[in-house]
Amino acid sequence: MTFSISTVGINGVRGVAVIAATHGSTSGPVDETAETFLREARKSPAERTKEAVLKRYNLTQEQFDQLAPEKQAAIRREIEDEMRRKLGRAQGGAFADVVV
Repeated sequence: MTFSISTVGINGVRGVAVIAATHGSTSGPVDETAETFLREARKSPAERTKEAVLKRYNLTQEQFDQLAPEKQAAIRREIEDEMRRKLGRAQGGAFADVVV
């Protein structure tokens, strides 16, 4: 994978644009890091929230699926509450998907 960085000027404002292009097969630590980043970047805020809540319980998706329906429902409510909290913050300004 190759990366190119160039400066971009729009209406007198200068910034930096990063362009990534894949060439050939992906292998090596840089490619793995880029793939990991892209996998995370493609996730929705809801997916990230669900993963964060499951992580708090030290659960994988497979383990969550095997829980009793009552426990699944309780965790789903927590995920929904977390999403409502994040959306409430977003209405006051820019949406920030912060997971601690």
